[in-house]
Amino acid sequence: MGYRLIKGEFHLFYQGETRRSGSRPDGDSCWFKPNKKALFKGIDTEEPGRTVEFNKGGMAQLRFEAIDALEVHFQGTHQEMGLAKHARDETMENAGFTSVEYGGSDETTAQSATPHPVPGYVLTRKIDPNRRPVCFVFAGKTNEGDGKNVFLDTTRVKKSLNAKLMSAGHAYPSYYTGLPTDLRRQFSSLANGAKGKGLGPKDTTKSGLKVTGAASLETSVIWPKLFRRLADFVKTKRPISQFPAWLEEDSDRNDRMWIVSRAELGNLTDAIAVKNGKVRMVLDPSDLIIVPR
Repeated sequence: MGYRLIKGEFHLFYQGETRRSGSRPDGDSCWFKPNKKALFKGIDTEEPGRTVEFNKGGMAQLRFEAIDALEVHFQGTHQEMGLAKHARDETMENAGFTSVEYGGSDETTAQSATPHPVPGYVLTRKIDPNRRPVCFVFAGKTNEGDGKNVFLDTTRVKKSLNAKLMSAGHAYPSYYTGLPTDLRRQFSSLANGAKGKGLGPKDTTKSGLKVTGAASLETSVIWPKLFRRLADFVKTKRPISQFPAWLEEDSDRNDRMWIVSRAELGNLTDAIAVKNGKVRMVLDPSDLIIVPR
């Protein structure tokens, strides 16, 4: 099955009737305004009734396929901000913005950019539960037809913003069912080749993160999926030793995962360990394929 090619522009803000609205981009998401909104209809054959959500400026929030960058903002918290912003800035530069100014209470809301907007296109075939199109994202223009069905191979995917961020070591693998095996293997190879770059030297996904509360998460350099679960957990004020039990109390937060190396179905609790106040992954993120429930 191919991907639908949809042309448009990347935007960081828009002028509404009463005020200017700015986005809060990060390393693996940004606003996209398609030339033809109707082309997003019917792309998700697994959830035919699911539709893309557009803001008042006619833009959709993209979710980049196959990667997960450090969180610049997540429910009032964030990961190591220097590296998170570096990933965001790399993505903005690769998209075609030569400069972006940020403001707001935490200095993460886009205020101005040069040039703006910039042309781009996406290859997509899925919409996530938050109604964001899941995409491989490309800067610039293409002569291919808008709405064309495209076969995406490993050569072409290297030109995507997704692959560029992974190659530079600014993102982790994050695979969901439906991602073709050859593309998954390509991204795992890119991730392996980038381990000494970007966030690699500070990564504690496998060595373990000492969790003592919300503040300890704000300097974290770990797989963002695990960070997001920990960010919710620390609000309970329970000791970190109870983190696995807390995950098991709710199947939605104990993500179901296909463990590639074992060829078996498991859960997030099968991929982590908690000892002496530290949480770590015992399996590499590239070994996991998240299976939505």
